[in-house]
Formats: sequence, C-alpha cells, structure tokens
Amino acid sequence: MLMRIVLPALALGLAAPAVAQPTTVAVPFGDLDLTKPAGRETLDARLDRAARKVCGGVPATRVLAEVKAHRECLVAARASYKDQVELALNNANARRVAVLADKLGMLASF
Repeated sequence: MLMRIVLPALALGLAAPAVAQPTTVAVPFGDLDLTKPAGRETLDARLDRAARKVCGGVPATRVLAEVKAHRECLVAARASYKDQVELALNNANARRVAVLADKLGMLASF
C-alpha cells in the first residue's frame, strides 16, 4: 500500500504559474500495523520525511519570505495526505475489528 503526497510545483517555487506540474512522492505503509502506536509513529516519520523531500530542507538563508514559503509548503504537503492517513487508519481498524469478530464467532460456536 502506498500513500501519496501531491503538491503543485508552483507551491515549491519550482515552476512558473503557466507550467506548474504536481510533485508526487509515494510513501509505502503496507508493512506497518497501523492499529498499534509504533506503526502510526513510523508512518508519521515516513510522511514527515516525504514532505521534507517535496519541500526541500530548511532554507539556508534567513530570508523571511523563503522561510515562510518553506513552512507553507510543509503545511500544504501535510494537508495533501491527511485524508489518506485517516482512511488508512480506518481501514486498519476495520480489519482488526473483523478479525476479532471472527475470533469471537469461532469461540461462540464451541
């Protein structure tokens, strides 16, 4: 399973408005158990690294406009995957509930 962070290149300062192309980074999470805190923390760390990859590192200069643009890029990146994270967590929890219900059903049949 993959989660995608998508931002217009314009938001990253990479292109002129007429040619802005989306930037996408895939974040794998199929190996994580999102029903456990450790899995969610690992996903958060991966998403944070991906957002920083899309937005670049902290500007080397102390120019306020660059720092502000970088911060706005990170906010936009995080907003771009918020719904996907919520869906992935809900799906993981639903699968866990289904497995537990199945186990309870098997116990009840004895």
